[in-house]
Amino acid sequence: MMNEYQDVVNKELEHIFGSLKAQVKNSNMPNILYKAMHYAVFNGGKRIRPVLCIASYNACHPKIYNRHLSAILPFACGIELIHSFSLVQDDLPCMDDDDFRRGKPSLHRVFGEDIALLAADGLFAQAFGLFTKAQVDQKRKIQAITELSRICGPVGLVAGQVLDVSSKNHKTIGKIKNQINEKKTAELIAGSLKIGAIVAGARESVRDKLYKAGIYLGLLFQTTDDILDERKNKLNVQRKLFNQAVKYSNQAKVIFNTLGTRFDMFNKFTDYILTRKI
Repeated sequence: MMNEYQDVVNKELEHIFGSLKAQVKNSNMPNILYKAMHYAVFNGGKRIRPVLCIASYNACHPKIYNRHLSAILPFACGIELIHSFSLVQDDLPCMDDDDFRRGKPSLHRVFGEDIALLAADGLFAQAFGLFTKAQVDQKRKIQAITELSRICGPVGLVAGQVLDVSSKNHKTIGKIKNQINEKKTAELIAGSLKIGAIVAGARESVRDKLYKAGIYLGLLFQTTDDILDERKNKLNVQRKLFNQAVKYSNQAKVIFNTLGTRFDMFNKFTDYILTRKI
């Protein structure tokens, strides 16, 4: 099922970029900007966030399974654009200064820092343009957009990046490290689940549970990232990280299990994240 959602997202993203390509042909958009935005999005990403968003939507509203995705696809794809935007900025020399992303040269290494920064801006703006096109009740649409603006803004993703940048000159441990992981990684994953529930019209209690489980799932994802980064380092570091990952996995599953059998797919997804090799 997750692979099916991934295919749906990729197809819709191709359609979105097809529309942007038309803007290039009409001389409304610089070609280099289009190429940079395209490079940032189509670089081998697993589409985890949009997949979770669609899965949450369908789990909360099973009667419409996959037939009326016009309500959720703009949010799912917009979330992926926001994720891509955040990675482009994260790789910049003034941030994490990473030359590679998923085994390929980072965007700024290919197009330069100036175009990379502007491409990130373009992705962010395009995302919110997509949100407005969702064919869903206006109240739910506003709730979803409000939630996403919080997650991306000065108390969410931006705050996490500031904390990360500010801690470069000293060892980041304990509460600060957890805050960074939660704001930079976990909140967008949790938000993806919550947005799916909001758009589906789920009860507030269900939305809150999905968001809380999503925080643990996001922390699990970041911890497994750290494990993969530590593969060549000391075994005791890997063991400590794995124990922490198992804890996050169990915490997420406890919450998912309270939501009923329609949400069993998220337990399987949690297992996938815990045991992933890439």
